[in-house]
Amino acid sequence: MLIAILLTLWIVSWIIAPLVSQLLALAVSRKREYLADAMSAQFTRNPLALASALAKIENADAPTAAIKRGSAHLCIADPLGRRLTSHEGWLADRLATHPPMSMRISRLKGMGYAQLKKEGGAPA
Repeated sequence: MLIAILLTLWIVSWIIAPLVSQLLALAVSRKREYLADAMSAQFTRNPLALASALAKIENADAPTAAIKRGSAHLCIADPLGRRLTSHEGWLADRLATHPPMSMRISRLKGMGYAQLKKEGGAPA
């Protein structure tokens, strides 16, 4: 009886494992991407250069076959070219792992212009 229960639990866990891994990948939300951008801008002190780098990444050829679906959420930009990544809204925030590049670039440019304005106003 115990063997039958363990076998059943093993089969159920084998079926549910891909769903759990996908939910974990989706848990890395767009807000974490924005936070990573802000922290990298703070660390490098050059948000305009980071915005330029993101623009170059956005203009790169996509989708790519070199990155598999299981590890696509770890990339800076969505390498699979999924349509949901370029949308905004409640559903996109819940299901997409990457925010729209245009939003990330505009936020970094805003940080850069605020920094330039602050530095320009200060005496040299």
